[in-house]
Amino acid sequence: MTLILAIDCATANTGLAVLRDGAVVGEVCWQTKHNQTVEMYPRIEALLREAGAAFSDLDAIAVTRGPGSYNGVRVGMAAAKGLSFTLDKPLIGVSTLEAEAWRFKDLGRPVAAILPLGHDYAIAVFEVRDGTWTRVQPEQAVNIDELTQVLSARSILTGDLPDRLLLALRDISPGIDIVCQAKISRAAALGQIAFERLRRGQTDSAESLQALYLRRPQVTPPKVPRDMSGVPGRGVIWDMDGVIIDSADLHFQAWRETLAKHGVRMDREEFEQGFGRRNDDIIAGIIQRPITPEEVSAIGREKEAAYRRMVKGNARFFPGVLELMSSLKEGGFKQAVASSAPADNLALVVAEMKLEPFLSATVDASGVSKGKPDPEVFLKAAERLGLSPGSCLVIEDAVAGVEAAKRGGMAVVAVTNTHPREKLAAADLVLSSLEDVEPSQLLELINAKN
Repeated sequence: MTLILAIDCATANTGLAVLRDGAVVGEVCWQTKHNQTVEMYPRIEALLREAGAAFSDLDAIAVTRGPGSYNGVRVGMAAAKGLSFTLDKPLIGVSTLEAEAWRFKDLGRPVAAILPLGHDYAIAVFEVRDGTWTRVQPEQAVNIDELTQVLSARSILTGDLPDRLLLALRDISPGIDIVCQAKISRAAALGQIAFERLRRGQTDSAESLQALYLRRPQVTPPKVPRDMSGVPGRGVIWDMDGVIIDSADLHFQAWRETLAKHGVRMDREEFEQGFGRRNDDIIAGIIQRPITPEEVSAIGREKEAAYRRMVKGNARFFPGVLELMSSLKEGGFKQAVASSAPADNLALVVAEMKLEPFLSATVDASGVSKGKPDPEVFLKAAERLGLSPGSCLVIEDAVAGVEAAKRGGMAVVAVTNTHPREKLAAADLVLSSLEDVEPSQLLELINAKN
C-alpha cells in the first residue's frame, strides 16, 4: 500500500492529510495564525500517530507549491523538502489552484480556482477531458476585468473568493456558478493528485522542486540600505484597516449585519465611500433620518462588536507588510499605528497579528476628536513618537487618509489595496503592493518633504 503525507500551507486555510492508496485515513484543517511552523509540526506527528503510521512508513510527500502566501508556501515547501531529503522519499509539488479545483473534478464542467493576490487574483482553469484531468488555462495573475475574460459560460468557481469579487461577478457574470463546499479538503485533494502522479512516476526532488509565484514574494530577507544616514528622528505612521490587514470585507459584513437590524441597507459602493472614516461620519451619511447622538454611539458599538467577533482568527496581512515593518525597525525608524478604529479594535489587531515588537506608539479613535481627512490622528501619532510631522511618513489606502497626511505636512505613500491608483494620485508615491518599496525610498520621501 502507498502512504502519502500531504502538506497544504499555501494559504490561511491550512491542512494536512494522510492517504493510503489515495483514500484519506486522517486529516486536519485549521485557520493559521500566521505561524505555520509552530502550528504544523505537532499536527503532523499527531496525524501520523492517529493513522497508526510512522515517518518511516511514508512512501511520498506532497506539498502545495503556490500560488499563495509567500510565508505559507515557504514553510510548506521547507517542511516537505526536509522530510523528503531526510527520509529519502519522493516529493510531489502541486499547484495550490489545481488542488483547489480537483475537489470538484466530478461535476463535469470546467473548474476555475481563484485566490486573491492583493488587489488582483490568481486563477487557473481545469477540466476532465476524455477522461483525463486537464489544465485548460494555466496559472496566471489577473485583475477583475481579465478574470472575466478567462471564464467560460460553463465554468464553476471555487477558492478564496472575497466579497468584492463575488459582488463584481454577480454584476458582470450572473450565470457563473460558485461552489465552496466539497466532499474532501484541499489537503486531501493534494494527496489524491500526488497518488496519481506517483503511480505514473511523475515526481520531484528536494533539489528540483520550485515554488510557484505569480508575483514578487511577500517576505524576503529584510532590505536595509547600506547608507541610512538621516534615519534617527524619522518615523513611519501606518494606517491599519486596508493597509496592515485585509479587513474591508469583514467591516462590510459587520456594517451590513448591524444596519440591517435598524432597517438600513448599505451597498458596497456606499461602504467604500466611507471606509477609513469615523463611525459617526459613516452613520450620518448612510442613515437618512434624524438620529440622536446616543443612537449613533449605540449603532457604532454594535457594529464594532460584530467586527471584533468576525476578525478573530480571520485577519490577514496584506503582502509586504511584515517585511517592511521588520526592515524599518532594523533600519532605525520609529513606527506607529494611527487608525480611526475604536481602541478595542486596534488592540485586538495588534495582539492578533503580533505587532507589538515593531511599534513605539498607537493612536485610535478615542484619542482624537476629528476624523480624516482632518490630520489630527496622524499629528497625535507623530507627537507620541516624539517627532515633528515633517519627519514622518504615512502609509495609507484611503483618499481621506491621503488628504489627512498631506494636510498634516507629512509625506504619504498610498497602496491600492482598496482604491484604484487614480483616486490616490495626491500621494507622494502610489504602490500596487508594499512589496515594491524599501526603507531607503521612504527615507528619501521624508527628506524631500523637509
